[in-house]
Amino acid sequence: MAVVAPVLLLAFAAAPAPRPDPAEIVRKSVSLDQDNWKKARDYAYIERQQQQDGSGKTSSKTYDVTYLYGKEFRRLIAKDDKPLSEGDGAKEQRRYDKAVAKQAAKSPEKRAKEEADAEKEHEKDREFAREIPDAYDFQLLGEDRIDGHPAWIISATPKPGFVAHDAQAKALDKVRAKIWIDQESYEWVKADAEVIRPFKWGLFLLALNPGTVLHFTQTRVNNEIWLPKQIAVDLDARVLFKNLSGSFDDTFSNYRKFTSDAKMVSGTEAGPQK
Repeated sequence: MAVVAPVLLLAFAAAPAPRPDPAEIVRKSVSLDQDNWKKARDYAYIERQQQQDGSGKTSSKTYDVTYLYGKEFRRLIAKDDKPLSEGDGAKEQRRYDKAVAKQAAKSPEKRAKEEADAEKEHEKDREFAREIPDAYDFQLLGEDRIDGHPAWIISATPKPGFVAHDAQAKALDKVRAKIWIDQESYEWVKADAEVIRPFKWGLFLLALNPGTVLHFTQTRVNNEIWLPKQIAVDLDARVLFKNLSGSFDDTFSNYRKFTSDAKMVSGTEAGPQK
């Protein structure tokens, strides 16, 4: 009998840890969305937007993006990976300076109210995300490492009979996805989504067809937050009576913690963001 206890202890120690519940992982990640958004506004960055039409023709615009006084400011710094001309660059800088001066002239109380309103608007825009845990059947596929950090890989398949409450959430059962969630922060660090049934989206009722796919990846910044690295969309859609096809590729780089004296980036310094 003396050996029974040690044997039992060894058996428990050798037993595999219980597999985490993927639905609870997703539920926790969704609950952190608002806090993550607040942290992200502390950063300025470079965003390069590239568009390719159905004929293969590409064009791009590059912006320096900052949040100041609770407002987002986007300053165009390059077109097709070429810095703006001196005149156009000066024009963009004047537009930016004017917008910043306008915000700076407001009372602290008014700026605080506008910031609170922006938080409420973002929270309202993300109401559909709260329905994600109920909209899908989740399966834990395994683990991966993103930027050196362990992440769960979870598949999301539309749940039969799901009834959406938010208008945007009505699109959830038209999309299936595979998501990577960081095991420490519970942030979504990567996602692949595919339209499996057509649906209409946005103000202009863009009709997204099956086959439209979206790829989303994030990167760890300052070891405190995950921020977007790339959003790529292969589009098969229709708006009004016109078929649309092509791709959109947004890349994000040069993240820096923003302060009132943070350096603005010129088009030359930004260069091609590929």
